[in-house]
Amino acid sequence: MNSQEILEKLDRIEDLPTLPVIAMEVNEMLRDYNTSIKELSQTIQKDQAMVPKILKLVNSAFFGFRSKISDISRAVVVLGFNSVRNVIISVSIIDAFSGKKALEGFDIKAFWSHSVAVAVTSKYLAGETRLQAPEDAFTGGLLHDIGKVVLALYFQDLFRKVWASTRENKLSFYDAENREIPITHAQIGAHLARKWQLPQGLVDTINYHHAVSKSADDLNMLMIVHVADIIVNSHMSDSESEPNFSAIYPDAASIMGPQLETVSDWFPEVSEEIQSACEFFLEDR
Repeated sequence: MNSQEILEKLDRIEDLPTLPVIAMEVNEMLRDYNTSIKELSQTIQKDQAMVPKILKLVNSAFFGFRSKISDISRAVVVLGFNSVRNVIISVSIIDAFSGKKALEGFDIKAFWSHSVAVAVTSKYLAGETRLQAPEDAFTGGLLHDIGKVVLALYFQDLFRKVWASTRENKLSFYDAENREIPITHAQIGAHLARKWQLPQGLVDTINYHHAVSKSADDLNMLMIVHVADIIVNSHMSDSESEPNFSAIYPDAASIMGPQLETVSDWFPEVSEEIQSACEFFLEDR
């Protein structure tokens, strides 16, 4: 199969997760600048499963607000429209893939833990550099590797081939894909994000997080997630060796130089936030 045939097969998979109606509706509403807090709150309240999740998140240590927030309208005001959309998309996508029987050897919890770590690190980098709204960077980080789950669930022969190559040839997953199969998890993830009608900046971030493209719709978000992924891979591995940032896209390395030079100072604190985010997003999974 070539890459096009793989994507066509992906389109024909009947049990491929779709975004719930609430996520699609909120996504659509936020494209309209005239949407009011009341309209958005009423739409969210129609999904009784989502309401407690948003309220639980807004009251969690992850956001750290001092007073308890008990209604959706207040949550929308405090979080902001974009954050609410990103929370709904994030929770919906993790829920959509939960309970699916993954390939033996593929640890889906470890996968989501890595994704959350990249999300929180992206959020930190966005806040420090002011290149991007932190909540948008968080979602980009959370979804950057979504194509890996699709490979592990629906293209298991291809996944096995890549996984074997990572061990036998001591390659990264992405390098093994380029060597062994006609498509990468980044391309698959971007295709899925397009099907879900996610913003183009998010689609491009998923597509190019390993090989940064200057033509990306949101180059700043892409560079932040690209750097966050490399930081997390180097700092959360078992290796005691010095972090290796040589693979970072030169423009990103230049822009985020101060953060890269001081990463050992700030990453321990970010690690605590990663822990608290994992407790929220991955509990009961």
